[in-house]
Amino acid sequence: MDDNKVAVLLEDLRAQFRTFGEKLDTLEEKMDKGILEVKNEISDLKMENRHEHIQLRQMIKEPDQEVQVEIKRVK
Repeated sequence: MDDNKVAVLLEDLRAQFRTFGEKLDTLEEKMDKGILEVKNEISDLKMENRHEHIQLRQMIKEPDQEVQVEIKRVK
């Protein structure tokens, strides 16, 4: 194979690797963005869950207090 053909082949390979690298960069950016969105959604869900947990605990405590007040009145 002569030098010109080798040079053309190498240039073609370089171009393909450059294109491949650019696609990998784009894919990495999309994945990073997706991961960040998932983390934000999980954080939001945790906050909602915590808020609901606090509300449920309050709902459980409030009836207990009412029952205790009624029992005290009966005594």
